[in-house]
Amino acid sequence: MPLDPRRLLLLRTVRRTGSVLAAARLLHLTPSGVSQHLSKLENELGIDLVDREQRGGGRTIRFTPAGNALADRADRVAEALAEAERDVEQFREGPAGPLRIGGFSVALSELAAPVAMRMAAANPALDPQLSEISESERMHALLAGDLDLILSERPGDDGPERPPGVVEVDLMRDPFRVVVPATWPSDSEPETLLARRWITTSFGPATRRHLERMCREHGLELDAYDIGTGTAPTLLGLVAHGLGATIIPALTLRQNPSPNVRLSNAIADPGSRVLTCLHRDNAPALVHHVINELRHHAATELQHVPSG
Repeated sequence: MPLDPRRLLLLRTVRRTGSVLAAARLLHLTPSGVSQHLSKLENELGIDLVDREQRGGGRTIRFTPAGNALADRADRVAEALAEAERDVEQFREGPAGPLRIGGFSVALSELAAPVAMRMAAANPALDPQLSEISESERMHALLAGDLDLILSERPGDDGPERPPGVVEVDLMRDPFRVVVPATWPSDSEPETLLARRWITTSFGPATRRHLERMCREHGLELDAYDIGTGTAPTLLGLVAHGLGATIIPALTLRQNPSPNVRLSNAIADPGSRVLTCLHRDNAPALVHHVINELRHHAATELQHVPSG
C-alpha cells in the first residue's frame, strides 16, 4: 500500500515535538486524532513505529528503529516540499536578484549572453552577472556558492571527475572544423592533409587527441607544435600566415572569422566537443529555467554553424 505523505509528515512532527500532545498543538489537531493517524499508519505498513513499552511518565514517545527510519525519510519529504514552495513562489513573482554564470569566452558570448539578455528584458528584477574565469576557478566558485551555474565542456575519458554534489547537463554538441591557410592547395585525400604541419594549443587538448587518433588510423605520425595558452585569434592568425593547419570548434570559428583561412572537408569527421552546464544538486528553480533556455537557444540559434 502506498505511503500517505500526510501521515508521514505527522510522524515527523511527533518525533520533533517528542509527544502526541505537543504535536497535536502544532498541527491544530486533537491528541486522539494524532494517535489515530499513527495507528492507521502502523496498520497500513504492518510494523510498529512507536515503542509503547518505553513511553515515559511525561508521555514522551520513543520510536522503534522503523519509526526513526521513516521519520528520517519524512525530514527529506518536508525539505522537498519546502523547496517546491520556494520554486512556486519564484515562478509566481518572476525571476529576481543576481544570476551568476561563469564560463569561457565562447560559451559566455554565444550561449549565456543572449539568453541572459532575453531573460533580463522579460524580468527587470533579474540581474545577470557573467564571469570569464578558468575551469578550476569556476568549479571552486560553484562549490562555494559564488556562482549559480558554470558553462564548460564534458571532459574526455581521461579527464577529471566532477565533484560530488555537482550535476552536469549537456547543452549542445559543437563540431570541430579543419581550418587551413587560404593559400594551401585543396587536399581531397585525408592522408595528404594529415601529413602536413598542424598547430595545437594547451586550451584544446581534445582537438589534439582527435588529430593523433586520425593520424594513427592512416598510419601517420602527427607533425604538430603546441603554442601553449594561445587564444583562438592567435591560432587562426598563425594559420592565416601559412604556418600550419588546425582543428577548431565551430562556435569558436563563428566568433573569430578570418578572411585568410578556409575550411577543409578532406577529413570527414574531425570530431566534436559537448558543451555542458554544471550546477549544484540543490539548485533553485531559476537555474533549471536558465538551463532550459540555454538548451533552447543552442537548438534553435546555434545549429547552423560553419561547415565549409
